[in-house]
Amino acid sequence: MPPLHTGADKARYLVRAVGDAVSLAEFLNIVRVDPEVDIVSEIGPKHAPHTVVLEMSSAKARALEEGFSKSHQLMIEPDRPLSLFD
Repeated sequence: MPPLHTGADKARYLVRAVGDAVSLAEFLNIVRVDPEVDIVSEIGPKHAPHTVVLEMSSAKARALEEGFSKSHQLMIEPDRPLSLFD
């Protein structure tokens, strides 16, 4: 299934901490000031979310994924609609 597109060449992406939520908190500090990224939702405890839903272009998602892939602490993937039958 394709990612959820929201218009203006933007789509939603899930970003999840792998193991330690500290890396996600550091990541959020970076994207909060990035005008190309909108934070749609934070999932988990209020001060220590484990997953966030972001809205951004696919190019921006690729750039973030490349920038954070070496740490192996974050997983960035397209947000897809849930379905009972695939």
